Amino acid sequence: MSIVGSHPESGVRIDVERAPGAAPPYRYAGEAVTPTERFGLEAEVDASGAVVVTLQAGAPASLAERARLLLRAAVKHAKDEDTDPPRRIVRWRPDG
Repeated sequence: MSIVGSHPESGVRIDVERAPGAAPPYRYAGEAVTPTERFGLEAEVDASGAVVVTLQAGAPASLAERARLLLRAAVKHAKDEDTDPPRRIVRWRPDG
């Protein structure tokens, strides 16, 4: 299913990208998008796969943890496949 609108109908969509050819720590920048708001997002992934997320001021505290878990899953999958983390990560998760 493709993304039709600029905001998801529910949940949160994470869309981040990193520079090509970068080495750890990987630095991602993008946004976390809810049905009503957009928040700037930056993330850093170290060589062990630990993810630290920073959201723009005013973002709900729980959103940073949800974003961290989404990014951690993508990074872990790449590590399991013995590849670098993806250059772009786009993930959606429902509320809850």
